[in-house]
Amino acid sequence: MSENSWLDAGRATLPEIKDFVARHPFAILPVGSTEQHGPHLPINTDTLLAEAIALETARRSTGLVLPALPLGYAWVWKDVPASLTLSFDTYMRVIRDTVESLSSWGVKAVYIMSGHGSNPQPIKHALRELIHDKIDIKVLYGMYAGLNTMKAEAESDSWHGDLHADEIETSLMLAIAPDLVRMDLAKADYPPAPSDYGQSELSMGHLMRSGVFGDPTKASAEKGHRWFDIAATESATLWNDYLSRHDLLTGD
Repeated sequence: MSENSWLDAGRATLPEIKDFVARHPFAILPVGSTEQHGPHLPINTDTLLAEAIALETARRSTGLVLPALPLGYAWVWKDVPASLTLSFDTYMRVIRDTVESLSSWGVKAVYIMSGHGSNPQPIKHALRELIHDKIDIKVLYGMYAGLNTMKAEAESDSWHGDLHADEIETSLMLAIAPDLVRMDLAKADYPPAPSDYGQSELSMGHLMRSGVFGDPTKASAEKGHRWFDIAATESATLWNDYLSRHDLLTGD
């Protein structure tokens, strides 16, 4: 890709965006969440990570990187202070309306990159509606890539396979926004969960104690920089492969 094959839409003007989309009709939409992340991470952690990884992904591939959506589907924290959530149906509508807007610009494909684990659920259903209504745009979606590698390399165990204010998220934040991380307040916490967790009404919000699920004390900026590079590299590869599979990449 050439150095002009990506653009930060939030810092661009109308003529710049129109020119970019005419040459590269691809967009990357980072979607995050506003929710508690324990005593040591800010409530916009998921949004900051999604945006930073999306921008680096675009630099290594192509795309107009849209401003990050800061509200997500965070039902599990709906009764927890410092947390905001859209309903499942509202979030579906936000995603659907956003994708339809991009299609009306002439965007041919969008990568919806999430920094929050629950967002892909309503995104999947919004995508099914878009397909049903024959909206002429391709949609790739999911969490930023590389999480399996991060989990394998982490020194601490994950909490039931989830990551929230743990070693991985804390390391990534130490890499991209160290001034927002309070490592002096970081403590390990593995809230106990009954055997029916994941198969009943119980959520992380019901079980939380400190808001941490894992061991952030094992985090480091060194790990964060490595994992950030892995996330961007694997996300860029996934995006390029997706565009190529749909014969959308023509080269510069």
